[in-house]
Amino acid sequence: MRILIVDDEIEICKRLQRELKKEGHEVEYRISPLNVLEDLKEARRDNKPYNLLLLNIRMPEMDGLTLFSRIREECLGVEVIITTGYREEQTVIEAIHLSALNYLSKPINLGELEAVLCEGHKKVVKAKNNHKKYHILVVDDEKNLCDRIKHELDKEGYQTAATYTGEECIDYFKKNKIDVLIADIRISTINGLELLERCREITDDFISIIITGHGNHETAKKSLKLGVYDYIKKPLSLDKLIKSVKKGIEHLQALRGSTLKDNKDH
Repeated sequence: MRILIVDDEIEICKRLQRELKKEGHEVEYRISPLNVLEDLKEARRDNKPYNLLLLNIRMPEMDGLTLFSRIREECLGVEVIITTGYREEQTVIEAIHLSALNYLSKPINLGELEAVLCEGHKKVVKAKNNHKKYHILVVDDEKNLCDRIKHELDKEGYQTAATYTGEECIDYFKKNKIDVLIADIRISTINGLELLERCREITDDFISIIITGHGNHETAKKSLKLGVYDYIKKPLSLDKLIKSVKKGIEHLQALRGSTLKDNKDH
């Protein structure tokens, strides 16, 4: 696994790096938390994401839980193990709320750490397999942008298809089960919202994300009425789009779970 250690005590960082490398892990460390969020984003853009973060709680420039919260807000898909020399119930509660993989007290027992890393590896593999289950369709007549979006979503592990006209999109949508539809508002052959309406006539079991460089109040209102999950203005931030896709899939899972429960109740 690719692991990043964040701890202001450099000797702890070096010791953990040395021991974890012996186990075959790729390990880096930072003694300051300030640029860690950007480092995680850059690693994802370079297709070399960190799988796991060993994060100390108490650091002088920023506490670990603040950094952890920002990582979760950005949906960076990295597992986090909290490390601390302080035994405080509230810290454990906050770690639980943020879905930490585990919580290790200092001094860190290497045997215990390796067992937690094994658990983390299983979660990473499971997450990758889960992503493959989701089918995303992108439609935009700006071919370069469409291909860039597909490339980034492929890197995230999703099954992604790109289409460049409304007709191609509808044809693909009819023949495949789509979980997420990402559509530009202006496509040369059809308006993106008209396209969405036609897809809704086929099935309502998907979420939609609209991209626009030409939005206005009426367009936004119509998008809301059509149940658009997100409405993203150009110039497009791929990080923001990926974050929206992840949250949208969580929303879709909740909707499908609710529908399944209602069907069972009846």
